[in-house]
Amino acid sequence: MNRTSSRTHRPRRGSSRRRRLPRWLRLSLLAGVAVVVVAGVACGVLLARDVSTAKQALNDATVQAKTLQQQLSDGDNASARTTLRGLQKTTGTAVDHTDGPLWSISAHLPVVGRSVEAVQVATTSVQDIAQRGIGPLLSTSRSLDSSLFKPTDGRFDLTAFAGLAKPVSTASTVLTENRRRLDAIDPDDLLSAVRGPIADLKAKVATAQRGASAADVALRLAPTMLGGDGKRTYLLLFQNNAEARTTGGIPGAVALVEADRGRLSLDDDVSRDDIPFFAKPVVKLTRGEKTTVGTTIGTDLRDVNLTPSFPRTAQLARAMAEKALDRPIDGVVSVDPVALSYALRGTGPVKVADSTTLTDKNAVDVLLNEVYARYPDPEVQDAFFETSAGAIFKQVLDGRGDPRKILSGLNQAAREHRVLIWSRTKAEQATLSPSTVGGSLQGDEGVPRVGMYINDATSSKMQYYLRTSSQLKATRCSADGRQTMSVSTTYRSTAPADASDLPEYIVGPGKHSPTGTQRLGVLVALPAGAEPSQLLIDGKRRIFGRGGLEGRPIIRTSILLEPGDSITVSVEFTSGKDQRARPVLDLTPGVVPLDNGRRVSSACS
Repeated sequence: MNRTSSRTHRPRRGSSRRRRLPRWLRLSLLAGVAVVVVAGVACGVLLARDVSTAKQALNDATVQAKTLQQQLSDGDNASARTTLRGLQKTTGTAVDHTDGPLWSISAHLPVVGRSVEAVQVATTSVQDIAQRGIGPLLSTSRSLDSSLFKPTDGRFDLTAFAGLAKPVSTASTVLTENRRRLDAIDPDDLLSAVRGPIADLKAKVATAQRGASAADVALRLAPTMLGGDGKRTYLLLFQNNAEARTTGGIPGAVALVEADRGRLSLDDDVSRDDIPFFAKPVVKLTRGEKTTVGTTIGTDLRDVNLTPSFPRTAQLARAMAEKALDRPIDGVVSVDPVALSYALRGTGPVKVADSTTLTDKNAVDVLLNEVYARYPDPEVQDAFFETSAGAIFKQVLDGRGDPRKILSGLNQAAREHRVLIWSRTKAEQATLSPSTVGGSLQGDEGVPRVGMYINDATSSKMQYYLRTSSQLKATRCSADGRQTMSVSTTYRSTAPADASDLPEYIVGPGKHSPTGTQRLGVLVALPAGAEPSQLLIDGKRRIFGRGGLEGRPIIRTSILLEPGDSITVSVEFTSGKDQRARPVLDLTPGVVPLDNGRRVSSACS
């Protein structure tokens, strides 16, 4: 026997021969792959079909929702009920086609999972709003239309308010719950095809929620605050944004409003001059108030809102008014000329002193700037501002014009923090304080709230020429829920180069800064428990003052703006522990519209 033939043959290195799998196994694997591919294609086709159906349903729901909104505003409850049934059916279709095993599996896939989950949240939220939120509003006999808030013969229907309080409260609760669900969706995690529609839905629900929340507060409080249980007297403050204060502007005019069983009347015989300067604070000031904003908040009505806490401003103003006027004050209401200009969209033009006609287009310019060039005498200027503001407010109280446009304007003003309300009745104030019109420094637990406020430091009206742009960012989240954040505002002067030649009442006396410039005190209210790391002005690190108000750390600095100048103030800080929610930014309302109380993305989401 050949010796070599008995040896086991070993293939040479580099040989291309490989041991082949058995034919039956190869066929089984190919069949398995084919099944997976076919199943995947089938699932994709089914999922695509569901997406198409759901998308069409949501588009239809958008149209129906707009129609329903118009019908509710017009008081056409019969048509609204029909539209609501269609909306509920349409949203049900959207939910049915974004649910099931395929969607559950897809929600856990990489890349597309977050987008699939976002679509599911969106469809179920819209359905929930249609089912639980809107339904109760149409189960009442009283129409929730704009005429509800229009006085008849000078009187509001308090019985109608009370009857609608519960369904509106339910709608507000449902919208708030679903807004939170939608707010939890991070747009940065979504595919571009989904990001836009989700952002649009979030904006629409946020707008509806703010409106429902405001209506909820109004309907719950109106029966008592409008004098249903006895006559009420309110101090009305008209803030002048041309001379900045943290909540808007210096109280340029005052009036008293009487409320008696739904009837409101304006007593404009009272003026700011009737409330003098006091030698000592009218109420005991806290140590934080003394060191952060000074003692004049308790002695001078013009300075009561150097503090960004409107409840505190109202307490101080009420105490001054009661001492000066020798009559009880049940609450304080504050508005500014920008808010009045929004209301003028509905009231129509108002003729005021010297036959001037104020409209929504010219009211801000006339009241905050032109009047100072027209009348050299400061007393005449103040009187014009006071009588004009009172005339507009009275027209609103009289129910003249289009109530829908008036309500829309006042709703916008409230969102911008231009309408603020305080009540001395504890139960009422507990409802007002956390609302949009409360103006409180206290925020929701777990929410890092930041405020960027300014005070004029030149006794001028130069903030008519001030424009601002603000940003709030959260960049990191620690294990204990602290967010690393930065807030910045760019302040820009639009004053003309020859601003020093403007009337003295506009540029100020020039004691604290050259005439034509703007010296601003900047207050940055950080979240409770926050720790600042640095303050920068135009990117350069600066020393800053520190204070505190109502448990909020306050950072202080000042800037000087020449005509045409632009200065950016930034603060970097770490929020308090367990503040994982989306941060909120509050700002001083100026002479132009702004997005106030806006939320930004959380670093902990």
